[in-house]
Amino acid sequence: MQLTDLIAHINATLPPTSAMDGDRIGLQVQSARTEVQYVLTCMEVTDAVVDEAISSGADCILAFHPLVFIPLTEINEDGRVGRLCTKLIRAGIALVVAHTNFDAYPEGTSTILARKLNMSIDGFLRPDQTDATRGMGVLAHPPQALSAADLLERVEAVCGNPLRYSRGPETIRRVAILGGSGMSFFPDAARAGVDAFITADVKYHDFHRADGRLMLVDPGHYEMEQFNAEGLASLLRPLAEGKNDLEVTVSAVNTNPVCYYRSGSDRPA
Repeated sequence: MQLTDLIAHINATLPPTSAMDGDRIGLQVQSARTEVQYVLTCMEVTDAVVDEAISSGADCILAFHPLVFIPLTEINEDGRVGRLCTKLIRAGIALVVAHTNFDAYPEGTSTILARKLNMSIDGFLRPDQTDATRGMGVLAHPPQALSAADLLERVEAVCGNPLRYSRGPETIRRVAILGGSGMSFFPDAARAGVDAFITADVKYHDFHRADGRLMLVDPGHYEMEQFNAEGLASLLRPLAEGKNDLEVTVSAVNTNPVCYYRSGSDRPA
């Protein structure tokens, strides 16, 4: 199918106007490509993801995290972004990005995680001011009230790796969830009267800010968003159904740049 048609389909489902101001979304590297037959979805572009795309025959990558965010003054192979752009162009692979417009999607980042935590959605943490069907983050609740320890166990089981958290109510009835760096939405969570706020990239002093007020849980940035590659693929699969000219696959590469050390283990987790 035409690359322009693929992008039009993505934009119809994830309107660029729903992205946060200044976000870098849409077509980032065209690589002289006008047609697409095989799309690989991923959380972000790394050397391993590009190698996977090349070996699998993919001619387009749909990524969640933008590769090009800060405007480029040059493209060379000395830095990560220039190297990956060069690699994509040489391989003839197009790169399209859906980031905060996927976050704002009703079936996007925070909703995916809420459902994996077995929680029902009550609404958006911060609804879009121009489109009430979209918004950033979600307000959710478990089928039955959870203890704080039960919530932590559930989040760890779904997200994996160690959690950081602050003390809060011992009984959790209502939760705010915002995948990725979400502390700018802390006032929204506090106003909503939730018992816990699950988000990532929380700073030390922000834990002080929440301590005793509500439970703040930080599973990690990648850990919260690791399901988005599958979520992006789910947007394209209806487009591929019944069409012999489009295939969609989810990347098998773990793109988390953060490693965790556990004492007594044979290797970093």
